[in-house]
Amino acid sequence: METTETTLRIGDWTVCAVWTKTSRFPSELHITTEDPRAAEYGITSALLRNLELIQHPDPPEAGVAMDAAFDALRVVRDLQNQGKGPVDDDYLKALVSAYVAMNNAGVASPIEKMSFFLPSDLLAIERDLKEAINRGFIG
Repeated sequence: METTETTLRIGDWTVCAVWTKTSRFPSELHITTEDPRAAEYGITSALLRNLELIQHPDPPEAGVAMDAAFDALRVVRDLQNQGKGPVDDDYLKALVSAYVAMNNAGVASPIEKMSFFLPSDLLAIERDLKEAINRGFIG
């Protein structure tokens, strides 16, 4: 079976993802580090969140909707990481966009999946989506 590899550096870790031609997700992940201090603490949840967003170098056509969802999730995560404080309109619009993209990709339980990819829990995402409804960003 023909495969493609993608190598990514995330902090002190090197991640090698092995992809098949037909799968949107890697068939293998090899996670290594040269830093004994990083290995001492193990793989963190932050590293795992970044792993979920590794993209196939030549994605199958069926993955276009998921690519849009992952792109939207990256925007939300970047806005959350900026930590501006109270919920602002840009963040809410990005969150709505990610929610719609997850639905368009056919993801079951999109809010639950979003909480896996983002540094927010399920209740916080639900609360923020309700705020987006109140502000008229989603109908």
